[in-house]
Amino acid sequence: MSSISKLANFVLILSAANMVHAEDVNNVTDLAVKALGDANISQASLSHTAASDLIQTTQLLKSKSADKQFILPPLVQVGEADLDVLWFDVYLAKLYSVDGTYQPQQFPIKLAIQYHRDISAAELIEATTEQWQANGLTASEINRIKKHLTLSWPDVKKNDTLSFIIHNDKQAEFLFNDKSFYQLEDAEFSAAFIGIWLSETTTEPELRQQLIGATQ
Repeated sequence: MSSISKLANFVLILSAANMVHAEDVNNVTDLAVKALGDANISQASLSHTAASDLIQTTQLLKSKSADKQFILPPLVQVGEADLDVLWFDVYLAKLYSVDGTYQPQQFPIKLAIQYHRDISAAELIEATTEQWQANGLTASEINRIKKHLTLSWPDVKKNDTLSFIIHNDKQAEFLFNDKSFYQLEDAEFSAAFIGIWLSETTTEPELRQQLIGATQ
């Protein structure tokens, strides 16, 4: 068995023993990357079997990150807005809160995005990164939080819904078609991600106004 296969199997064993939880995924991933670098194993040298091991490991870690059950109170829609780029309908965004109003730092809050076209995970991540840059995040800040997207985000098809819920000042989760698939405890990421739509420095101020109910 190659070094990379052994490493993947080791992480799989930890996961099966419930030793890898949502908050540990990033640490395990960072350690794995460092171990590969120390062993001078390049991506080009991976065998088909080793690559399959890593894919299985990644999928398992993703599933492990969605094993908590949050109790979410009934939420009321605050507002909604369509994003159109040129002649393309991109998505419909809806914002929800406990009382139907938007107040910064009031949780829980939910942003649901229903896509009007097929978009790959790579395209979603690239667009998100561009928005963070436009909102003034530095390269180092983006690198720190971007890993949550590369670990979790799926390709989306027309009519799929990707939602983000901030439960409190620490915990948040992504839902795909109303099913939880990735949970995290990273306030910096949560603020940056929801800020794409709700920050006063957003690149879409009219969309923000509609989402927070300011145009009703």
